[in-house]
Amino acid sequence: MRLIHEVIEDLRGRHDTEVTPLGAVLEELLGGERGSLPELADRFTQAGLGHIMASWIGNGPNLTIGPKDLRRVLGEARVQDMATLAGMPPGDFLVHLARLLPAAIHHMTPEGEMEVPGEFGRSPSARGTSNVA
Repeated sequence: MRLIHEVIEDLRGRHDTEVTPLGAVLEELLGGERGSLPELADRFTQAGLGHIMASWIGNGPNLTIGPKDLRRVLGEARVQDMATLAGMPPGDFLVHLARLLPAAIHHMTPEGEMEVPGEFGRSPSARGTSNVA
């Protein structure tokens, strides 16, 4: 699994002006104090949208997610918190995050696998990496 810092650098190379203000949010959501990739995958599964997250982790085409579904996955308090961190109104934040999140997660999981916290160094088959569905 690639580090989120590397992924953000890759996304900046795509000339998307929204990556810079969202970089800190992506770091916090996918590997910081506000969350982790496995925790986010669990939230998608609980919201009945695990298949969307699985498409981002897998090697096939990335399914899209709309701002409304992303708000449901993250929860209102987390959306407000992250929008503030990004310096954007919540609605704008969700539009931009919905566009960037699939690529960020796809780039973090180039082998189509997600490491489970505390299980680094174990083989992918031993980790049971495909729990998102």
